[in-house]
Amino acid sequence: MHPLLTAFTCTTLSLSLALGSSVAFAAPAGEGEGAPAEGQPEVSDAARSEGEKLSEEAIAKFQAKDYDGAIELFERAYELDPQPNYLFNIGRVHEEAGNLEAAVKYYAKFVKQPGVDLDSRGVALERLKVLREIVQETGEPDEPEPDASESDDSESDEPQDQLEPAEPPPPVDDGAAKKRKAMRGAGFGLLGVGAAALIAGGVVGGLAQADNNNAGSAATPNESQDLLDSSQTKALAADVMFGVGGALVLTGVILVAVGFKKPKTSERVAFTPTFGPRGAGASLRLRF
Repeated sequence: MHPLLTAFTCTTLSLSLALGSSVAFAAPAGEGEGAPAEGQPEVSDAARSEGEKLSEEAIAKFQAKDYDGAIELFERAYELDPQPNYLFNIGRVHEEAGNLEAAVKYYAKFVKQPGVDLDSRGVALERLKVLREIVQETGEPDEPEPDASESDDSESDEPQDQLEPAEPPPPVDDGAAKKRKAMRGAGFGLLGVGAAALIAGGVVGGLAQADNNNAGSAATPNESQDLLDSSQTKALAADVMFGVGGALVLTGVILVAVGFKKPKTSERVAFTPTFGPRGAGASLRLRF
């Protein structure tokens, strides 16, 4: 505590407490001795007498430097006889004990009480001004919270030892893999059958051409007509074989190509071969 403040406090408090319950800055009484000031509740003589007794005990406690005991007794006296001078004395004791914030609290409460004269309020306000300045000057500032931006910058400056994990590969679709394998097998099979059909068509076409050539050198007209009919039949069979063989080869090529290609997750392949009396074909549908 500041030396001048301590000297002023000791002198004033000693004078105040030495006068007992009627402190040096007490509000003046109303009409008649002991009458309550305007705005103060009615207090019985017994309560007032008990309050004065507690105030005397509080003075003794203060002189013995038992500040906590003095404050407790003054508070009890104020409960019995709520006079503003008890609040002032409590503030004085807190000030002497070094509890400046508590002293400010009681001084501020004192100046707001009804019945306190202007001079007493002026003294209390002066004490409030001094103590508040001391509290403000000696109060320890709160530790600043760490700046989030600074912490982020410090972390970003540190070298990154770990690389970010790569995206996980897509799950393996066993069903799709099996379908592609089956598609490749079917494609190779169709390629073989289609190639055989083309070869057979070529052979039958050659026979049809031979029958047609032999019809011109036939010995009789009937023999020539039979050769022509055979040539037409074999030519038709050759055309069918060429058509079917070509369709099968084309279908096999498509199946093999699609079977080896890894389709996207959203891709759907639908292959439908068609066969009929007039030939064969295939439809391939891709959906995205």
